[in-house]
Amino acid sequence: MKICFVSSGTFEHVQPYIDYFKDLGHEIYFVALSPSPDRGVKIIPAYIGKGEKYNIDTQKWKYIFSAFKARTAVKKIQPDIVHAHYATSGGFATLLINHPNTILTVHGSDVNEAIKSPYWKILLKIIFRRCKFITVVSQELEQKVLSLGIDKIKIKNINIGIDFDKFYYKRGNREYAGKLKIICNRSFKPVYDHETLLKGLLLLRGKVNYHLTLLGDGPLKDKLIQFVNDNGLESYVSFYGRIPNEKQIDIFRKNNIYISSSKSDGTSLSLLEAMAAGLFPIVTDIPGNKFWISNKFNGLLFPVGNFRLLADCIEKVSLNNDLIQGSITSNQQLIRLKGNREVNMNEIEGLYFQLIKAQHRI
Repeated sequence: MKICFVSSGTFEHVQPYIDYFKDLGHEIYFVALSPSPDRGVKIIPAYIGKGEKYNIDTQKWKYIFSAFKARTAVKKIQPDIVHAHYATSGGFATLLINHPNTILTVHGSDVNEAIKSPYWKILLKIIFRRCKFITVVSQELEQKVLSLGIDKIKIKNINIGIDFDKFYYKRGNREYAGKLKIICNRSFKPVYDHETLLKGLLLLRGKVNYHLTLLGDGPLKDKLIQFVNDNGLESYVSFYGRIPNEKQIDIFRKNNIYISSSKSDGTSLSLLEAMAAGLFPIVTDIPGNKFWISNKFNGLLFPVGNFRLLADCIEKVSLNNDLIQGSITSNQQLIRLKGNREVNMNEIEGLYFQLIKAQHRI
């Protein structure tokens, strides 16, 4: 089977799809709508401008030209399946590509943010109706796609899951004693609301023994570094930059608390990886997180934007080691059962074959 994946070049969640289907022996291409790192497959650049000067965060208009270049690339490849990712950038490209066997995967912030705009709302309807299948990664996203009048039979709720064995880590009791070693690996974008996290930690300076490691990059990085410097948090917070997913495994094992202050999300793969690694999760009470976390049972939840209650959660964890220990095994069992990548990806492959068989019957 010849499969062409389409997304922004730096969209990290496309890599598991590429790797999985490449390992199965399918012929894989990646059409990059912006400059991309090595993906281990043939990359077709579909963007204008030089990679070293490219800044898609400030030049999103370039996606319009990328869509035209993507159409040309796909015509040359002639794939059996076009699988685009992210409803806005990848979704817009599918309109021009117009391949008969198109699948679009919605990941969370793409629909959660775009649906607030009346213009994007109209465009999303057109994009979704053009696709043969829309895969979503949470029930919340499924409901939002349905709210646009899309036929339920086209919507498949398939969480990609994680490679559990790769992230699994058996922790000892002593790893949670003493300092809280907190990690957050969300991109420095408004939707992930790192400012709430930093404000919460500022309240705990001198009260709780902690250190925060921030992985990633994004448009708000300089602002966050300035906040840390202005408030004397330099010895409490470290910025590690963008770290490949494979290398995050060892970093997870050196920490013991995972925090995400995201305002909206689908099923967060970062959260699933953290749970598999035995990190105690403290996350916002959004639907995508509440599917995995039951407050005070296998993690702690706090309201979006509420840094005071976030601080309370962190302080509570520092005083209750039993809460942490009781969550590790249950979290790892949950991810093994419901976050299994192989099972979920097999279901996606089934959609591919379903489209090809239907096409041959025509």
